[in-house]
This record gives sequence, C-alpha cells and structure tokens, in this order.
Amino acid sequence: LAFVLKYFLSVRHLHEPYTGGMGSYLLQLLIVSFLQHREREAFCMKRYRPNYNLGVLLFEFFELYGFDFNYVTTGISVRYDGFYFTKGSKLEHFWQATRPFGIAMENPLDETMDVGKSTFRMQGVQRAFESAFHVLRSHVSEPIIPTPSILASVLPPTEDMHKRYIMVAQTMKK
Repeated sequence: LAFVLKYFLSVRHLHEPYTGGMGSYLLQLLIVSFLQHREREAFCMKRYRPNYNLGVLLFEFFELYGFDFNYVTTGISVRYDGFYFTKGSKLEHFWQATRPFGIAMENPLDETMDVGKSTFRMQGVQRAFESAFHVLRSHVSEPIIPTPSILASVLPPTEDMHKRYIMVAQTMKK
C-alpha cells in the first residue's frame, strides 16, 4: 500500500513536502492510522477480515482521506492503537491559523511534534485522493465502466512497466 500510494503521489508531483505534497514518513503514519481504525471498526462490527486485498485497501484509503476525513478540525495519532483528536484540544502544537486545512499528525515519538506541519498543498493531496476514489468507484459500481486495468486508471504505467508487459505477453505466446 505504501509503495502504490508513494507512486500515486509522485506522478502527481505531490510527494515532496517542500515543493507541495506529502513526505514518506507522514504517508506511512497515515497508512498505519488507516489500518488501525479499519481493524477497530471490523472488531466492533464483529467482522473478521482474513484476506487483505490491496485494491480494497487502496479504495478505502482514498475514500477516507479524500472524501470523509475533516482536515480542518481533526488531528491524527497512531499512539495507543490510534485515535483522532480535535486540533483545538492541542491548539499550541497542531493548529495553523494560516493553513487551517493542513494535516495534523502527531509524531508517535513526541506528542508535541506535528509531522504534518511541513506539508504544503494538502488540499491538492486531498483532491487527488478524492478524484482517485471517484474514478475507482466508477469502475466497480453500476453502471460499470469497462477498462483493461482499473489500477491504471489512477496510476499510469511507466515505460518500464509497459516493456515488461510486452515481454511477458511475448513469453506467454511461446
């Protein structure tokens, strides 16, 4: 999931905090928080999910951070099995008046440090996640929009991937 999301951000030039985007450490913490809350929800609903499908995880990640999550009021912590907090409850460390839409992510090693503070263009990241969610949803809901690769609709293949595809296709013909 981390590899796919890092590539997703990279092709949109949203992978570097200093030029606008999200760094790897923050992205990994978002993934941890997402998985913590997903498992807690499954446990509370008495649903056991033995199989993790990357497509479902990616779809749900895009839904949460692109559509459902309130960046203005809510901060994230991965300590103690993960929890959300209001930015107002930790005003001195996690509220940025000039960037209220910025993501607030508590550093698990120092609860007063905001890992998301250096992230610029968070609204662009959120919109990219939201757009990907809508595109993926269009391929899995009625009416289904046919495509040779659902993932390629949000992650363009690189030239190396294309060469590898041709090589495998030629090998399979033999």
